[in-house]
Amino acid sequence: MIYVAVTSLPIILFGGISYTMSTARLERDYTNYQGRINQQIVKTMEENLANLTRQSMAIYSNLDDIIHVLSLTDESMSTEYLSTYSRVSNYLNSLLQSNENLYAITLLSTDGSVLYYSGKQGNAINLYNVKEEPWVAETMGLKGMPLIMEPHLNKFIDAGSPNNKSVISISRSIINLQTSQPAGIIVFDQEISQFSNIVSAIEWENNQHFMVVGNSGAVIYSDATLSPAYYDKLIERAHANISGSFKLGIESREWLVNFSGSEKYQWKVISAIPLSELKEKNLFLRDINLVLLTVLILFAFVLSLYFSHVVTSPLKKLLFSLRKLSKGDFSTRVAIRGEDELSQIGVAFNVMVQNIESLIQQNYQIGLLKKQAELDVLQSQINPHFLFNTLTSILSVIDKRDFAKSATMIKSLSAMFRYSLSKGKYIVSFSEELEHVKKYIYIQKCRFADRYQVSYDIDDDVLSYGIVRLSLQPLIENAFIHGLDPKEGKGTLRITAKSSKDMFFVYIVDNGAGIEADKLQRINQSLEWNGDFTTNPYSEHMGIFNVNARIKLTYGSQYGLKLFINNRSETVVKITLPAEASDKPSLTLTLPGGDR
Repeated sequence: MIYVAVTSLPIILFGGISYTMSTARLERDYTNYQGRINQQIVKTMEENLANLTRQSMAIYSNLDDIIHVLSLTDESMSTEYLSTYSRVSNYLNSLLQSNENLYAITLLSTDGSVLYYSGKQGNAINLYNVKEEPWVAETMGLKGMPLIMEPHLNKFIDAGSPNNKSVISISRSIINLQTSQPAGIIVFDQEISQFSNIVSAIEWENNQHFMVVGNSGAVIYSDATLSPAYYDKLIERAHANISGSFKLGIESREWLVNFSGSEKYQWKVISAIPLSELKEKNLFLRDINLVLLTVLILFAFVLSLYFSHVVTSPLKKLLFSLRKLSKGDFSTRVAIRGEDELSQIGVAFNVMVQNIESLIQQNYQIGLLKKQAELDVLQSQINPHFLFNTLTSILSVIDKRDFAKSATMIKSLSAMFRYSLSKGKYIVSFSEELEHVKKYIYIQKCRFADRYQVSYDIDDDVLSYGIVRLSLQPLIENAFIHGLDPKEGKGTLRITAKSSKDMFFVYIVDNGAGIEADKLQRINQSLEWNGDFTTNPYSEHMGIFNVNARIKLTYGSQYGLKLFINNRSETVVKITLPAEASDKPSLTLTLPGGDR
């Protein structure tokens, strides 16, 4: 599960970050793109209104005839008036027909009477006086400057007339250049539907809305019929600035709104799209991440199971056989497959069990062989105990899925077994035994990380002295298990070897949990035992008793182990050994029949 989690978490994190970033980037790109579209629409509208305004100035090219028509009354009509009126009518109609953006042209007198009206739908009848309309007085007050009127219905046209459509108008008072006084009003109309032509060529997103809002806040054009609340919220938020973007929640949906305005006319173009529409474009990235995550989790899970099985299955078989061995079943064997480190441990285990079984089956009948027989039995006792504890340490590292470290530990264990299987060689040099201990300490450090600090203080001449093989490791193991492991915080272990005349001494010192005085006394009493060493009088500390027994059997009762507490409250194991070279011949006995 840890392996799967370590594999999956970066994918989940990367997928979430990439999806969030791509969604934000998509919103920014859309905002920039839509802003440019809105600006283009604003520019087109400004050009349209500018053209309409310029068109209204065309009256000054035929000003005399228009002033003449505006200055006469019905009572003064004459052939000359009718001729002039006809020329004005033809002129204005030509302006109307030559500009496809124009819908109608109206000529009014200063008293609000309609003197001329012509539209794309034809001339209208029943035209009303509009003197009381506010725009008439406003237009007259501008003295020839144009007035832009936002969408409206012309009040001088009958409501039922087909000419009465919603229009945008440019009104301008006509100034008599001789008197500098207004002589009348000219009105140019443009149908609202004309604005749809501006945006018809634009390819809009699904569910995207577009509208044009006038200076007064009135909606000039909209591509959809929306609720008043929708219009009010959009216009209110867009009113503060000329252009920009914002997010707005309307009708249980969140919208991304872009707006751009005309600084000249104060009109605004507003476009809005639901954020869900933009997010749908990014769903493919989310789906790809989900599929990838699912595949990799499955792959990691299968791979983890496979590697766990490959590594732990042989170890579990070995532990199973080891438990059977610890219960006295010396017929157990480990099946060997391959040539890796685990297989080498299996080979060593099988050889060890076979040796133990052979030793147990031997019946020493000659009293002279008793010392050698006790030595062989005691030596064989230490290996299963050590192997069980070490393999348990390796399994704890494998459980953490640290396969590289576990492989190194197995290699160290394999080297230790090669060392322990030196058949017939009971005495080794102190340097060999120390190297063996360092491999064991490495295995413990792999398991407990930096909990323990180990230091060495070894005289050079001690390195060549002989020592009973596998003497130091059980004592180091005992210091870890009973001293340093129960201790809270960081522990220290010191290994010291000093020579003195015909002896040398090894000290194993730890600052661990310590040991009670009465228990220390009982252990030292058991270490002074000189009876049958195959029987352990103090089974709780088998490793210490075993090492002490083998030293005494090899070198004599004056040598061996002793435990004490130093003045720094540290536990000390003192080993007393003869200062003899390791190549000194060890005890070998010959049995009747030629066996050694």
